[in-house]
Amino acid sequence: MASSVPITGSGSGRGKAISPSDTLRRKALEKLTLAIAKAVESASDDTLADIVGSNDLRHALTVAPRDIAPESPADIAAIKAAREKTTQFREEMANRSGGMYDRAQVAAMLGVSTAAIEKQRQRRQILGVPYGSELRYPAAQFVNGETLGHLKRVLEAFDDTNPWQQLMLLTTPLEGFGAEPMTLFELLARRPNNETLRQLTALVSGWAN
Repeated sequence: MASSVPITGSGSGRGKAISPSDTLRRKALEKLTLAIAKAVESASDDTLADIVGSNDLRHALTVAPRDIAPESPADIAAIKAAREKTTQFREEMANRSGGMYDRAQVAAMLGVSTAAIEKQRQRRQILGVPYGSELRYPAAQFVNGETLGHLKRVLEAFDDTNPWQQLMLLTTPLEGFGAEPMTLFELLARRPNNETLRQLTALVSGWAN
């Protein structure tokens, strides 16, 4: 005859009852684990790169199932349209950034190893965005073979904002900081004074919250 083993507390000698909510959480975790496994198995390289490059778990969970085989022609059309929109967005961001470098190109330009580039990205000293199955580095963050001054301070102000959204905001012209609208990249390239830099980081923090 099968018997159950109680979960005991320290020195109490009594079994600890498992609440209905704990059971629901366990069953929900089992379902979610299966769903995520199926999503990852079906995911394209673009989707996998998007998940890996995301700093926001909510974004990762949102994009994970997008490559699971749809059940209707309408779903197929919607997924195709979404992918085309994503491709167009990335191309636009690349153009606004003056192009994209791969990690080896950035390492050669800065005179460091590719491992050092990854560390700089993790430390938010430079921005890398998921591009296909790789990470790419917007060219506008480098001037004359060097990283823009104070870029780290601005990137840290973005907190956990998605890297592609960061790039969109970094390449959006801003008014009020000169005679003509300029992007954050352009403003950093002009070596702003402390007051202007404070205003820029405050603006970025407002976007991120």
